[in-house]
Amino acid sequence: METTFIKIAGCQVTVPHIVSMVERDLHVRTMTGRTREKVRETEVDLVVFPELSTISYSKDTFAHLQELAEELDGPSFKRFSWLAKELGAFVCYGMPLKENGRIFIAQVVLDSGGDYVAHYNKIHLAQFGSSLEKQYFSRGDRLVSFTIDGFSFGLMICYDMRFPELTRKYALEKEVDCLLHPVAFYKDQSYPSWHHFVHTRALENQVYMLSLNQAGEKYGRSVFCPPWVDYNTEAAIFSENEEVKVFELSKEAIRKSRDEYRLREDRFF
Repeated sequence: METTFIKIAGCQVTVPHIVSMVERDLHVRTMTGRTREKVRETEVDLVVFPELSTISYSKDTFAHLQELAEELDGPSFKRFSWLAKELGAFVCYGMPLKENGRIFIAQVVLDSGGDYVAHYNKIHLAQFGSSLEKQYFSRGDRLVSFTIDGFSFGLMICYDMRFPELTRKYALEKEVDCLLHPVAFYKDQSYPSWHHFVHTRALENQVYMLSLNQAGEKYGRSVFCPPWVDYNTEAAIFSENEEVKVFELSKEAIRKSRDEYRLREDRFF
């Protein structure tokens, strides 16, 4: 039966410098343990982690990808599966994925029993500023959505947001209620435009959008945008520090925004 609201936890976590499997596995264990302590007293339906949350985003780290990347059922899967069962919630986490002989920037979804639901491979690979993805990763080629209690979520990663066709497909073809947008947004020259894109993608499609960054002085400032912003409702912005914020998604808020501002009915294309 469809519920009228759902709660999601955005986990803006610190990711240390990682160049070995030992460092990766210790980080994942520490990160999931801290998250369990922060979230276990709050009933949530979905816990979300940033892009590549199992490893650091750096050229030095990417040079060790053959060692650090994992199959879907690797050590990180087992640890996040433990977390999902501990919290009784869906979990969405980022990792470098080995699949069919290639490596992808992937976001993996597990259900509240710790079982695999879906995964999305980043379609648009960034190669500018502090981004260096095309020389290390392969690009994905499909949209991925999943549902929790009648709420539909679409998956996209970082640079994907700069292409309006992608979010439009999620909104109109997949009929998502919320866009999950894990990122690893370093404070380079592209950083100042990030929030503007998030606001635009959420409002032009009248969907919720959680754009979740890693924590740190050079990262941080994740943003959660509702399907409409006015004098009474605005986007929530994280600090730069490691923190967990819980947000409520409402079917009524989505319906209200689309009834009052009939963008979907009035569009020409």
